[in-house]
Amino acid sequence: MRNVMITTLGEDYVVAAQAKGLHSRRVIFTYAARNALLPQLQGFGLALGFVVSGAIVMEIVFSYPGVGLGLLSAVSSDDFPMMQAIFLVITFSVLLANLIVDVLVVLAIPAPER
Repeated sequence: MRNVMITTLGEDYVVAAQAKGLHSRRVIFTYAARNALLPQLQGFGLALGFVVSGAIVMEIVFSYPGVGLGLLSAVSSDDFPMMQAIFLVITFSVLLANLIVDVLVVLAIPAPER
């Protein structure tokens, strides 16, 4: 976040806002921080897939009844419809999380000033 914020503070629109005489706090929070937050949100959405796969590993290691243990039992017993259903649930959960992040990104994009 720090590196993206430093890069964003050097952009032309931030320099133009400072040249207009806007208060530095407003420039940082209204212009720079909102735009620096967007890559962080996208990274969070992509990381959710790793969270799901990490949860599967934890369920298998600690024998916690969940999707991961169900997937392991389906693989060991060659239950292909159950494997397909679990993969479908995992895929939809990651896609839903990415959709939510994309909607948040659209809401976080600053509206042009008039």
